[in-house]
Amino acid sequence: MMDISRFDRIFGPMNPFPYNRNILQRIEASRPDLGGSLFIDRVLKALDLSQATTIYPPKNENALRQLHKHICESNNITDRHKLSIIYYLLLDIDDQNTPGESKNESKADSFAEHAGVPNKYQIFMKGLWYMDSQDFERALEYMCHPSLIPEFADDIITVLVRHATDDHDFTLPLAYYHTVQPVIQSSPALHLLFDSLARSNVTEAYEFSRSHADIMRRQLFQRLVLSVLESARNDEGAERAFELTSLPFDADEEKWFKESLEGSEGKKLKFAKDTLLMRRIATGNASLGGEKGTWAVILEGFKTGNGGRAQGLV
Repeated sequence: MMDISRFDRIFGPMNPFPYNRNILQRIEASRPDLGGSLFIDRVLKALDLSQATTIYPPKNENALRQLHKHICESNNITDRHKLSIIYYLLLDIDDQNTPGESKNESKADSFAEHAGVPNKYQIFMKGLWYMDSQDFERALEYMCHPSLIPEFADDIITVLVRHATDDHDFTLPLAYYHTVQPVIQSSPALHLLFDSLARSNVTEAYEFSRSHADIMRRQLFQRLVLSVLESARNDEGAERAFELTSLPFDADEEKWFKESLEGSEGKKLKFAKDTLLMRRIATGNASLGGEKGTWAVILEGFKTGNGGRAQGLV
């Protein structure tokens, strides 16, 4: 087995130093984009190697040697963890495209082969490396691998959702969740995941809310109601409102639905009264006096952005 303490054999020539200015700037810029910490930072902290995060990314050869020594001499982590961290650093170096080296000459792959880095550790660290590089689609090819136990799932979902918010395409966070089926530990991550579900599929979000205990179930259900109304300004919003008001609420959900729309937050929403009426129509409890075309009137209000169509209809 390779002696991992031999820096020169592992990392090779340091001239030019592989962590050039552009790479350092890219890595440092990723920290705030990923919630203040890179995923390699999270790994190091989880292994009680927080001091190493102050050295990464290394700004010169001495810093890289110091980081390597700190990893190798740590008594708190297993050899497999040491191998994994070094493997991650070599992925950085492979990404530098050193002049004269073929892209096929991967230091990381060579190290993994000669040092015996377990395959699932390679998969995991490569997935985290792509997360840190903000190549999220590629990252999920690794993070969703069936050999992996979900780690940092809350952080992964949080990052993926926040980066999907601008274009409202939640394909990646939902693909990760549905494939891996992680247990979400924190309320912020759970709320972000649920918001993604609510914006993508009302019925699925509704069923998801029902899978939780009463207190959280109520929070999620009311979050769904408000999410639908906040987006109800076009054809898609009208369809989502129709889908919501047609769901088979139980007695508790009927009460929560009404509370959501008649409470302080709901009253601020333009379509609260219209949505209440839509629900009454769906359950056969509206007093419309034979009014024809009521569905069309209400839905048209959603599509055009003109709320208040319920006035005078109840």
